[in-house]
Amino acid sequence: MDAEKFDLLCKGTPCDDGGIGTLREKTLHRVLKQYFEPSPALRERPFGGFVVDILHPDEIIEIQTRSYFPLRRKLEALLPLRPVRVVCPLAATKWIRWIDPATGVLSPRRRSPKHGDYLDAFYELIHLAPLLRRPGLTIHLLLIDMEEYRIRGARKKGRRRGDQREELLPLTLVDERVLSRPEDYAALLPAALRDPFTVAELRRLSGRSEALCRRAIYTLTQAGALRRADKVGRAVLYARASSAPCASAEDMIPLN
Repeated sequence: MDAEKFDLLCKGTPCDDGGIGTLREKTLHRVLKQYFEPSPALRERPFGGFVVDILHPDEIIEIQTRSYFPLRRKLEALLPLRPVRVVCPLAATKWIRWIDPATGVLSPRRRSPKHGDYLDAFYELIHLAPLLRRPGLTIHLLLIDMEEYRIRGARKKGRRRGDQREELLPLTLVDERVLSRPEDYAALLPAALRDPFTVAELRRLSGRSEALCRRAIYTLTQAGALRRADKVGRAVLYARASSAPCASAEDMIPLN
């Protein structure tokens, strides 16, 4: 991690590479491309029937700031040709400012009460779950402090009027994790979470929603990081795949 380099890129004005697909590119995506590859000659290059964000001789880097579902088809085509690193930025701390659509006036900064965590990656990584055990695929998670700009009262096509995110500006690189083995994925779970555990226990220790915890467990199981251990009543027990075999449900009930 090079926090100083990242900080300098955030404070500067990223330039458009002039490459394919950069016309409506957002700031976060541009900064991350420059962070991982300074040379414009290696960014936005055609390869394998697609345009890739960064093309190295020994690796492709794809920076994914939005929905991961469309990326799946691209990865299925590229992985047989070259190793691929998928960069996934996550908001650590976020400040929000609203833009008045009539005047363009910006509201004062407000800090979001939500604090980001690596588990948030599973909102989108679930779409790549069937590919996570494929040789050559690396997931690179970045925790970044960000400032979000929203247009107040904007109407999206086919939706009600509401706030619309216009831009997401990176501020500071806080931390990073590189995932390539089942143990790397398992390390995203809270350290205090003991095997075996239930969805409810993961939710309590992580402070995340049940829906996200279920997504995380499914994705971690697909990545080979978790296994289904047993059941206690109607609750399914899970354990890290590298841990010793768990006791059966009967063994876990104290005898009088």
